[in-house]
Amino acid sequence: MKYNTEFSVCEVAGQSFLVPTGSKVMDVDKMTDLNETALFIINSLKEKDMSKDELLGKMLEEYDVDRQTAETDLTEFIEMAMSLGVIKP
Repeated sequence: MKYNTEFSVCEVAGQSFLVPTGSKVMDVDKMTDLNETALFIINSLKEKDMSKDELLGKMLEEYDVDRQTAETDLTEFIEMAMSLGVIKP
């Protein structure tokens, strides 16, 4: 998966948001808030393209969570992020 650079992470009052920029700037309905895990995933993909399995492994190293919970959360986030165009296959 690849992070779409037409989105930026912004922090407002301690809360992280994903904001469309560039040609997507008018898509304000695609702005979304990010929890700690979502921010971790986005930052990981900003560093380099990764598969779902690579992201899952990285999450399991970072967080004290069981594999099933991490995989469920990751799948839900990927589906949401792809629907907004934040992540590309």
